[in-house]
Amino acid sequence: MDQPAAGEPAASAAADSSATTGPEPPGAAAMAGEHPEERPLAIGALLVATVLLRTGTVGAGAAVGFYLGGFTSRGSHPYTAAAGVVAAVQAVSEAVAAPILARYADRFGRSKFLVAGPLIGALGALLLVISRRPIDFAGARIFEGLGAAAFVPTALGTIAAATARNPALRAKSSAAFEGANLVGYALGFGLAGFVFHGLESRGFTIFAMFYVAAGLVCAIFLPRVPPLPVSPLRTVLRAVVGRGPIRSFLPAWVAAFALIGAYGANLPSVLQRCKPPDQPCPSPSQTLVHHLDERLISGMLTLWIITLVVGIVIWTPTLTRIGAAKTMRRAIPGGWVMSVGLLALNHTSLNAAAIFVPVALVGVLILAGFGPAAVTYLAECSETFASDRSALMSFYTVTLAGGAVIGDLLGSLAQAWFQVDGLIVLGAVLSLFEYVSLGPVLRYERVMLAARSGGSGSEDPP
Repeated sequence: MDQPAAGEPAASAAADSSATTGPEPPGAAAMAGEHPEERPLAIGALLVATVLLRTGTVGAGAAVGFYLGGFTSRGSHPYTAAAGVVAAVQAVSEAVAAPILARYADRFGRSKFLVAGPLIGALGALLLVISRRPIDFAGARIFEGLGAAAFVPTALGTIAAATARNPALRAKSSAAFEGANLVGYALGFGLAGFVFHGLESRGFTIFAMFYVAAGLVCAIFLPRVPPLPVSPLRTVLRAVVGRGPIRSFLPAWVAAFALIGAYGANLPSVLQRCKPPDQPCPSPSQTLVHHLDERLISGMLTLWIITLVVGIVIWTPTLTRIGAAKTMRRAIPGGWVMSVGLLALNHTSLNAAAIFVPVALVGVLILAGFGPAAVTYLAECSETFASDRSALMSFYTVTLAGGAVIGDLLGSLAQAWFQVDGLIVLGAVLSLFEYVSLGPVLRYERVMLAARSGGSGSEDPP
C-alpha cells in the first residue's frame, strides 16, 4: 500500500477500512461514465434541486418556529419550547430513514428517489398549512424528513458516481454541493420571516412549491440511472463505525451540526416579538428575548449564512496549506468569539448592536473554516469507499440529522431554562467539545505522517 502524501494522511488512513467495503459493485464503473456528456447538466441540476429543497425545508422549519412562538393556547403562553422538539422530530425521521432509502435508491434506481423525495417533502409542507398544535406540526415534519432522507444521500451518491474518474471535478462538485446547501439555508431563513409575516400558516404553500420545483428539475434534467448491485448495509456500516479515521472524527462532526441545530431551531421562537405588542416579555433582563420582528430575525439568520460563505472563501487557501485537521482546530475558537459578542448584545441596549454584532460576525468568519475542512477530511476518508455510494453518503445525512436532533433538544431545554443566554452558553460548550474531540483526529494525522517520513509510528491511531 502506498504511503500517504504530505497533507493527505486521512485518505491513506481510510485504506485501513477498505477491506470492509469490498470491491466496486459490477456496473458501478459503467454507470459513472454512462452519460459523460450529460455530467455537467446532471450535476448542475442536482445543485439547483438542492438549493430548492433546502429552501423549502429550512424556510418551513423557521416558519414553524415563528408560528409556535406566537401561538397561544391558554392565556398568553406561546409554545416556544416546542419549536426545538418539532424540529427534532423532523431530524430523527431523516436520520432513521436515510440509510434505508439510500440503499433502495442504489437497488431500484437513484432517479426515482431524486424525484420522489422532494414530492414527499411537498406533502409535508402542505400538511403544515392545516396544522395548529405542536403534535400536528411534528407529524407534518416527519414527511419533510422522509423527503430529505430520500434526496440528499442519493444526490451525493450520484455526484460521486458522475465524478469517479475526475478528482478535480469531484472536489469542485462537492464544494458546490455544500455551497448549494448554504444558499438554501440563506434563502429559507430569509423568506421565512416575510412569508410568515404576510401569510402566516398559508405561507407554507410557498415552501411546498419549492419542493415541487426541486422534483421537477430532477425529473426533467437528470438522466435515468439503472438499478445497481448492492452490498449488505452492515458492510457499509462497518466501514464507517469501525476503527479508522471516520469514527475518530464523528464526535466533532455531530457537535458541529448540533450547534447549527440549536440555533436554527430555537432562535426564531425565542427572539420573536411578544404578541400582542403590550404583552410583558418573559425576561426583561435579556435584550434579545421576544423583542425582534420576524423579518429582522430572518435577516439576521440570512446574514449568518452569508458570513459563513464569505468565511469559507477566506479559509480555503489556509485549508490547502495546512490540511483539514489543523484547519478545523483553528476554526473552532470562532464559536467562542461569536458567543461573547451575542452575550454582550443580550445584556446591553440594542443601540450597542453596532459594536457587538461585528464581534459576533468575526466569530462566524473564524468558525466558517470548520465546514470546508470537515468536508475535505470526509472526502479524503471516503476515497476507498467507492461501492454503494448512496448508502455510504447516507451517513452524512445521518450525522447531520443526528447532530440536529441533539442540538434541537438541548437548545429547547437551554432556551426554556435560560432563554437566549442558555442558547449562547450551549453554543460555547458545543464548540469546546468540538475542540477537545478533535484530539484523536490530529493524533491519527500525526501517526500517518510519521509513518510516511520513516518514524517509528509507535503511537497507535485511534
